[in-house]
Order: sequence, then C-alpha cells, then structure tokens
Amino acid sequence: MSELRDHIAESEPELLAFLTDLVEIPSVNGRHPEAPLAARIIAEAEKFGLPAELIARDPNRPNAVVRWGEGGRGFAFIGHMDTVAPGDATRWTSAPFTAAVRSGRLYGRGAADNKAGIACGLYTLALVQKLGLLDPQTHQLILAGVADEESGASSELGVRYLLDSGALAAARGAIYTYTSDIVCVGHRGLLRLQLTARGQSVHTGSDEWAAGTAGVNAVTGLAAALLALEQLELPAPAHPAFAHLGCTVTPGTLFHGGEFESIVPGKAEALVDIRLMPGQDAEEVVTAVRTALDAVCAARPGLELEMTVKNRLPGAAIPAEHPLVIVAQQAARTHTSAPWPIAGAGPANEGYMLIGAGIPTLPGFGPTGGGAHAPDEWVDIHSLAATVAIYTDIVVNYLK
Repeated sequence: MSELRDHIAESEPELLAFLTDLVEIPSVNGRHPEAPLAARIIAEAEKFGLPAELIARDPNRPNAVVRWGEGGRGFAFIGHMDTVAPGDATRWTSAPFTAAVRSGRLYGRGAADNKAGIACGLYTLALVQKLGLLDPQTHQLILAGVADEESGASSELGVRYLLDSGALAAARGAIYTYTSDIVCVGHRGLLRLQLTARGQSVHTGSDEWAAGTAGVNAVTGLAAALLALEQLELPAPAHPAFAHLGCTVTPGTLFHGGEFESIVPGKAEALVDIRLMPGQDAEEVVTAVRTALDAVCAARPGLELEMTVKNRLPGAAIPAEHPLVIVAQQAARTHTSAPWPIAGAGPANEGYMLIGAGIPTLPGFGPTGGGAHAPDEWVDIHSLAATVAIYTDIVVNYLK
C-alpha cells in the first residue's frame, strides 16, 4: 500500500499538468471537435509507452482509446471529452478555459465533467503497468475518451460506436469517470419532448381579436400545456438505490414563441425534460403527456399541440450487491477513510449502453468535484491521487 501511494505521489505533478492541458483545450459540444483533445490524450499515453489509437465514425470527432495488456479479462475507464458551453463568462471567477488553481481546487469548464476522470483513468493504466500489478497476458485495461456525450447521451459517435466496433469487447466491468461522492450503481433515464403549439395569428388591435371571433394565442396555449404538465403525476417503480429520487417533469426548459409585437402569436415551441426511473415505461409516460395535451386543446378551441420525441434513453442500474459495487465501496473507504453510500444518480449518461451490453458499470465514480454545467466548475486536486489509488485497487481486486 505504501509503495502504491509513493508512486502516485511522484506522478501527481504530471497528472495535474495533464489535466490542466485537457481543461484548456476547449471541447464544447457543437462548437469544437474533439480531435485536439483526443490527440492530447494519445500523446500522454505514448509518453508511458501505452498503445493508443483513435477510433472514429467521424474523423473530426474521434474517440481516444488507450490499452494496457492483451488478455480477455478486461476493465474499462470511460469519460466523455466534450463539455457543455461555459455560459455567461462574467459569472465565472476565472476564465472558463483557463485551468485556475485556488484553495486546493482546479477550476474550469470540463474539470469535473469529465476531464479529471479521464486523467485519473489514464494514470491508473500507467501505474498498473509500472508496478506490474496484473498479468498483461490475462488482463486488459482500457481508457476511452469518448465523443459527443453532451448531445443527449444517445450519440452514435462515442460509446455506441466503440461497443458496435468491438473496441470494448474485453471489458468485464467499467467505470464512467464522473466526479462523485457515492458508489453510483445506475442513473435515471431521459425523455425529452419537443412541443409545438399552433394557433391563429391576427392583429392585436383588430375588432375580431377584441370580440373573440378570430385569433388563437399559441403562446398562452403552450403555457397552459406546460403548467398542466408541471402538475402531471407519473407513477414510477421504486428502486432502493434511487430512494432519494423519482420521476421528475421539467416543462419549458427551452421556450420560443411569437412573431411580432402586434401579432397574436400563431406558433410557440417548448422543450419538456422528463427524468425516468429505472424500469419506468417511456411509452406510458408519452401516453400520459398526450392525454394532458389533449385536455388543454379541448379547453382552448382552435389550439393545436404537436409533440415529438427528441431524446429517449432508459434508466439503468446494476445490483447493489454486485462484486464491482462491493469492491469499489471497500476501495473508496480504504483510500479516503470515509464511507461512500451506494446510490443512483439523477442525471442520465451513457452508462445504460454499457449495462445494456452486459458490462457491469458504475456510471459515475471518480474524483471529488462540483459545478458541472454551472459557473466555476471544479475538481479537488488532492482527490486526483486518491482516485488513482481507488481505481487501481478496484481493477486489481475485481479482476483477480
């Protein structure tokens, strides 16, 4: 144990420098291709003599895959390279794409979500290789920096492409390397609905509008629909790892409507975000939403409400008693001296793809951090070395 910690301590400056580089390479989904970030990961792997390659459906948006070992008994660390946008830069204490260090934390967009975990995963492979902790003829460790997760965790470019191409075939377990303070056994699902309201446009000063003989306000009609969905109660199966969560409906996360100041709005659009519990039937939810929308239309003659499904992915979880869960909880306690509860995560990610492919996965387990999708996103610098120790402990004990 002391030898392990000594080697990790020696590599801490390099690990922090690597993470700094990752944060300072912008990779906002829809704005920056992941290729420069993938190249930086490949270069760091080659420094350690680890075989690395780009595996891509889209050459501008590749996945960086690093391996140690050639055996069929493998384990994968997976983190997405893309980030959300920084938002209003004036709300940040330091520039979003400058890896600023303050009070033991590294700040920057993507620090917690998901670049620190990628850095820790790569340094875990390097440590296992350096110390000879596993047999490379029997075992295989994989680090995958994947593309396009932030588009809705349903992309064909990242995890889905790696699974379909056989790049993760050796994996007998996996960790999606989000920052966390829990042993995450699963995540809720996601259902995003695009609503379009259509009414009838007329002049707001017209006699017909004043008399109520013409014109249907699509904006207020859509608002009524969103308020109805806010009150919608959707039954969801209970799950012991998700006792703190349920099915959440958030209407109107995006809203647009109207054509001009003096025109009764003839069209309005909004997005509805619904988080599904593991085992919850998405079709039943869609049916309940349609029923609610029909009731709004019936109360507002002339209003039409159209609904399309933008994103749909299921909740997923592995059993709390799975060996990977037990090993991870023990390793976390050993290296942090703190109990890590077993629980599910509220946000969705690509863990469902891995679990669905038969790979037991902790879809969110890594360094200490916070502020994902918010200003001043951060990761605790001290937790980086602890995470490498935890990851190393997990693969050695899970694969043995």
